[in-house]
Amino acid sequence: MEMKYNVTGNDRKRLVTAIAEFMACAATYKGAPTFAYEVGCFTVDKNGTVSFDDRIDGENVEKLIQRLRELGFEAEPEEAVDSLILSYPREDITDAALENLRLLVASKETLIKKALAVDVLPIEVDDEKVSFPWFEGCPTPEEISAYAHFTSKLIAMAKTQKRVIAKEKETDNDKYAFRCFLLRLGFIGEEYKAARKILLKNLTGSGAFKNGNPKAQELVEHINADADLYDDVMSLQDKEVTENEQ
Repeated sequence: MEMKYNVTGNDRKRLVTAIAEFMACAATYKGAPTFAYEVGCFTVDKNGTVSFDDRIDGENVEKLIQRLRELGFEAEPEEAVDSLILSYPREDITDAALENLRLLVASKETLIKKALAVDVLPIEVDDEKVSFPWFEGCPTPEEISAYAHFTSKLIAMAKTQKRVIAKEKETDNDKYAFRCFLLRLGFIGEEYKAARKILLKNLTGSGAFKNGNPKAQELVEHINADADLYDDVMSLQDKEVTENEQ
């Protein structure tokens, strides 16, 4: 997410200082080629645009905006949003990790497209950032949080994998297959309950059962119809599924 303050020189330094004081942490100047400052989870680019990731909650952002306004910093009015682009610092992602990221997305391309209800999954790269312009419409704060967790965890996995094969596996149970992938990414436990629900809502099949057992169909339908019961079952199966994937 971004807030454009359009300040340079000493005004940008004052902006950085204000954010550092609010965050109670030091600012780090990154130098060439970005000439950006990092202040905790915030980045201030050379044009005075403040960006931040999913580690900052909305309430703190609102408090920061109010504090900056009190100090005379007013961000540009937000234009009507018809899409969401999530971006991450390019310098934090090596060329090898970037290649792994592309291969990782390609290996789950069909499932990710269905989960996000999109037709394409471009990864845009420039000198300053790696961007995911994947998200259409006007997502809710809960959806933005889920999408930010998803993209950041894709990057985290890409950084740790030594080898990624860009080959999709066929599945007749999209929801189960994607849920297993989410578990591999780290979407485990109560902390990610809401995010899992958002990322699985567009997929068909049963997240609880790999194979469509006719004798269990009534139970499956009952679980899928009850969101709370569904996630309770998911939580119970998290450990077993994770162990089976290793």
